[in-house]
Amino acid sequence: MNGSDADDATAADARADDASAGGTATSDTAADDAAADDTAADDTTGASEDGEGVIRPAVAAAVESTPTAERVRLEGLDRAERPDRVSSILVAVGPGPHSGATVDVARAIAEATDAWLELFHVVPSEAALADDDATPVDGEGSADGEGSAGGGGSADGVDSGVRADPDADGDDYAAAGDRLLSAARDRLGGFDRVDRWLVEDRTAAGAIVEQSPYYDLVVVGAPTTGTVGRFVFGSTTDTVIDDADVPVIVVEADGSTSLSR
Repeated sequence: MNGSDADDATAADARADDASAGGTATSDTAADDAAADDTAADDTTGASEDGEGVIRPAVAAAVESTPTAERVRLEGLDRAERPDRVSSILVAVGPGPHSGATVDVARAIAEATDAWLELFHVVPSEAALADDDATPVDGEGSADGEGSAGGGGSADGVDSGVRADPDADGDDYAAAGDRLLSAARDRLGGFDRVDRWLVEDRTAAGAIVEQSPYYDLVVVGAPTTGTVGRFVFGSTTDTVIDDADVPVIVVEADGSTSLSR
């Protein structure tokens, strides 16, 4: 992560803390603009050029309007190719404790920007299953309940020594993934600018990074640390933050908001 990314994360964290405390999420730039009317137009233009035109205000608004999210980080803001618009958002959907809040924040950003959401879940490919790089279906047996794809993971990477459920096959993983996507869609309620995509890959991080250039933002759940390794999470969130071609929104829930059912 470069210096500007760290500053972005700090700023987003501060807004999340303000929002959770009942305050109003604002930026120093906005305050300065209000105090200097004669330079407001120039400041606004400059903000748009460096990636703050639409994305930062949309994230700040999402923080204020999403009580299920305890903390929201904005990473890689300088990667925004078109900072004046957000038309599509990839939402990594998984079974972990931050998954519901991740969907909630993504919806709030989409509502603020008129964007389209892609609910995205990764299940292990045949190669991953053959290499035993998969967890039991829906993460059963994992210390933190984190399962086959969506967001989160331990900081020390994927534990490739974990054995998959001997009774689970590709169809079982696909069925579990479809249930998660259905739960995520149900959580969106009446929001109708949405598609869903169940993808097979060796890792979720690789699949998310590969698809990231086709979207304006990626939204993922915060990492959760467990003692048992699992397919793809690993350091999925960190990998996505580092390697995605677009800005990444990282969501930490206020308590468990798991989509698993």
